[in-house]
Amino acid sequence: MPVIEIAGRDASNLVVSALIDTTGKQIVVPYAADALAWRYAAGASGIVNTTTAVTIKTAAGAGLRNYITSLQINADALGTATEVAIRDGAAGAVLWRAKIQTAGLPLMEINFPIPLRGTANTLLEVVTLTATTTGGVYINAQGFAAP
Repeated sequence: MPVIEIAGRDASNLVVSALIDTTGKQIVVPYAADALAWRYAAGASGIVNTTTAVTIKTAAGAGLRNYITSLQINADALGTATEVAIRDGAAGAVLWRAKIQTAGLPLMEINFPIPLRGTANTLLEVVTLTATTTGGVYINAQGFAAP
């Protein structure tokens, strides 16, 4: 079904928009308009035997922050237990952390009702804090950019 976007400016000169389908029903998107949304998919083999961070979202731009609304995580059987962390900036503050035992981890979805919020104009990264020796860790993430 086609979607109509009505846009205008509020009293502060900020762009305000509403999404409406062709039957006149308003479409409500949680957090932000789809144009501001971003998605990150894990690499084909995941994160394997490294402590090198992977950028999941580049800096959003001046005055804009990256927010994470949900992520999915799973892991193969690992040669070494590890922690996985989402960090605000290159080697920055940890926003979220989990421990993965050597038995691995089944696919889990984690939603953040209050999104994880990065610093303005700063990337987000995921890292395994101990090299896994064998097996991969897979992270997918979704979010949006906003002030």
